[in-house]
Amino acid sequence: MSEKPRGSISRYLFPATTTAAIAFACLPNSATQAEAGEDRKPNVILILADDLGYGELGCYGGPVKTPVMDRLAREGVRCTDGYAAFPVCSPSRSALLTGRYPARYGSTYEDYHGAGSPDLDPQKHPTIGQMMKDAGYRTACFGKWNVANLNRRRANNYGFDTWVGFHINHDFYTHKLIANGEHDLFRDGQPFDRPGVWSDTIFADEAIRFIRTKSEKPFFIYLSFQAPHDPIQDPDVPFDKPRDKKNPANRPTLVKMIERLDREIGRVLQALDDEGIATNTLLIVASDNGGEPKIARNLPLAGAKQELREGGIRVPLIFRWSAVLPQGKVFSAPVTALDLTATVAAAGGATPRADKPFDGVNLLPALTGQQTLAAERPLFFRRRFVVAWQGLNSIWQSAVRQGDWKLLRTYQQIAPGRFAATYSTVLYNLKTDLAEANDLAATHPERTTALGQLLDQWEAEMSQTAEPFPMPKEGKQ
Repeated sequence: MSEKPRGSISRYLFPATTTAAIAFACLPNSATQAEAGEDRKPNVILILADDLGYGELGCYGGPVKTPVMDRLAREGVRCTDGYAAFPVCSPSRSALLTGRYPARYGSTYEDYHGAGSPDLDPQKHPTIGQMMKDAGYRTACFGKWNVANLNRRRANNYGFDTWVGFHINHDFYTHKLIANGEHDLFRDGQPFDRPGVWSDTIFADEAIRFIRTKSEKPFFIYLSFQAPHDPIQDPDVPFDKPRDKKNPANRPTLVKMIERLDREIGRVLQALDDEGIATNTLLIVASDNGGEPKIARNLPLAGAKQELREGGIRVPLIFRWSAVLPQGKVFSAPVTALDLTATVAAAGGATPRADKPFDGVNLLPALTGQQTLAAERPLFFRRRFVVAWQGLNSIWQSAVRQGDWKLLRTYQQIAPGRFAATYSTVLYNLKTDLAEANDLAATHPERTTALGQLLDQWEAEMSQTAEPFPMPKEGKQ
């Protein structure tokens, strides 16, 4: 395999097949194309956990009792090398919603969307919600939004017919922000509340209600649970006082939050069974980033949320679509959250805007074994430190994975929140060194140079469309 990059990074991408035909073509041979017509267009549920560590779930060798997600892995496809687009929530969600690298939008989108950073603009950056709506779907978002924290734009403005959720992580029982007591639970933009009810129970309830609503249209649900993100609270003790996420002694409570998350997912699956629509529902379970450093379990990976070591970006990822996908398959090729957007669109016959093509690929042909992903396809990551209202904007880390190899750059910190343009470089072979313990940069200089050039090329491409860093402007979280 050549180590020298050539041409645009788009040369590594499959042509984006975003019609329902590719999904139907993946049906078992016993089903003809005619039998899989428009009336067979699938329902789609994209479930996103918040800060769920790679090494938590039973099906990933973890200690937490997660029978529902373990069952999904047995009934579908479990990815061993699934990546979030970013190690922090807001940029990860912006990328998932749009199917594009946050670096394309501008530097403020490469860190948490707070401290004066602008909202994700639905006109400039169309979301999968709008695309699926345009494709004839009923669309709903239940749970965490987090991409419009400055002006608190509601998910309805981004193509979702219905939204019950919140902007910023809140107390699971009072539904108020811990920092200032601001109420943060809404129904279609209007304040809404069920005091004392676990937040994720509310979102599962809403998803079940939406599933049971009779309609000729298929549905797309973006179900973005809050757990196991802090505040660390006992899901079995109403109004439990939030606990310190930095104290490892509170891990047993985090475990209970993950187990409750599993049960809420199970309730949604039961609704699909009750309605007789489970077989033709594409279900995806993922996390927005890795688990918290002090309390979560990301093993056997190194690192955690916030950083570009594997523990910050590699996450659980499970697909189930009984009418199309094989059962019990373990898929080991590297894939990214950007691929989830393209896959959802392909299943639903949705298309991105011509000037905003996806950066990911439709995974259905690969998951069914009809095609293989390009071995040389690179996945890129970049993490900035941004505080817009203070004018802080520096690259902290950047990385590229290609095949088994990963190059990671870490920039030199010169002051709190400020990083120089100089960086250190490490190279890992993830096939033999999953914990990123053995730096091979010195012994594989050609590989290091080639991946560095590929990363430079990607960064240059991102800069072509990135909006300028805004003048400092104080705002909400």
